[in-house]
Amino acid sequence: MDLSYKKLLKNYKFNEEDASSLKELESIARIYTKELLSGFYEFIFEFDHARMFLHNKEILSRHERGIELWYLNLFCGLYDENYFKKLHTISEIHVRIGLPAHYVNAAFSYVRGFLKEILIKEKRYEVLKSVDKIIDINLDILTIAYKDEEQSKLLSDIVFLKDVVESSSIEPYFQAIFDTKTLEIKKYESLMRLINPKTKEVFSVFAFLQTAKRIMLYEKMMRIMIKKSFKQFSSLDIEFSINLCYEDIANKSFREYIYKKVRTFHKAENIIFEILESDFIEDFNIVKDFATYVRKFGCKIAIDDFGSGYSSMENILKLKPEIIKIDGSLIKNIDTLLESKTIVKNIVNMAKELNATTVAEYVHSKEVFDILKTLDIDFLQGFYLAEPKRWL
Repeated sequence: MDLSYKKLLKNYKFNEEDASSLKELESIARIYTKELLSGFYEFIFEFDHARMFLHNKEILSRHERGIELWYLNLFCGLYDENYFKKLHTISEIHVRIGLPAHYVNAAFSYVRGFLKEILIKEKRYEVLKSVDKIIDINLDILTIAYKDEEQSKLLSDIVFLKDVVESSSIEPYFQAIFDTKTLEIKKYESLMRLINPKTKEVFSVFAFLQTAKRIMLYEKMMRIMIKKSFKQFSSLDIEFSINLCYEDIANKSFREYIYKKVRTFHKAENIIFEILESDFIEDFNIVKDFATYVRKFGCKIAIDDFGSGYSSMENILKLKPEIIKIDGSLIKNIDTLLESKTIVKNIVNMAKELNATTVAEYVHSKEVFDILKTLDIDFLQGFYLAEPKRWL
């Protein structure tokens, strides 16, 4: 790393006196750590991205430790090359996970406001400017530098997505779902994969979703996915599921496209539409109306990622899903976490009360598989049993 960080410090007129003042605040900052973290997570969970990214206790715990270390490091008193290397590492992580810049800005706004409140409470008015400087310097590194890399990645992703759509290089990969008792394949889940037209390399769509929506290619991608999935099962008599989000269902033109495909499909009772549990926080009536229409033709509704924690139980009871897919975060560590096992048992019992069948996702090991077989779950899905494949 070059000495550009020194130039950055100079630009903000950050000097030894500022560093010394911040170091003196370290003990006070530590006292308020728990209060900061509590308020911080209450604030950021208002953002959809935070709810999606921090979707289980393990990820949330790691994130919390990282935020705590970053916060306390604001008052380390030594702002050298090593300090800025750590900030650049955080910036690179932000780029990899596609963290929106507005989210970073909002998070910093919260931290800045919190620190000002405690400094005023502690009557440390003389260090307010120093705190502002270090916050601005951190924000500079974590947004401005990060935006340059993000812009480069964004351009690359846009070119890739346009090539994929123009060449229709979107393929459904099918993951088998097994009967728990007989281990026979009973249905398949269709999962979108993007194929690089030049290299034939296969990518999950997840990392490209936000960009696809920003450049108005998402609906075209979903239409290709629906068309190819329906064609694949047009001569087969087996159930298959398609994942839909609230945005899909709320889009009138795309919704009408789905209705047309359902009406003309040879055996619509084999179609399952999976809707994310988190989407129940949106306009429930749109989801309910969609379910009512497709059920006229025999289609089924599955709630995906159930147990992720965002749903309105009242709405789920109204919807009366035929299938409940238990969130992978509950299944992943069910062999080591008693809490997960207890929650899964309760979900299974609730599903029976609703006359819904259950699917356990993320069956990734023999240990998890063996436990799930004892829990009266109807179906199992995961890499331990079968990976998604291009064709059956």
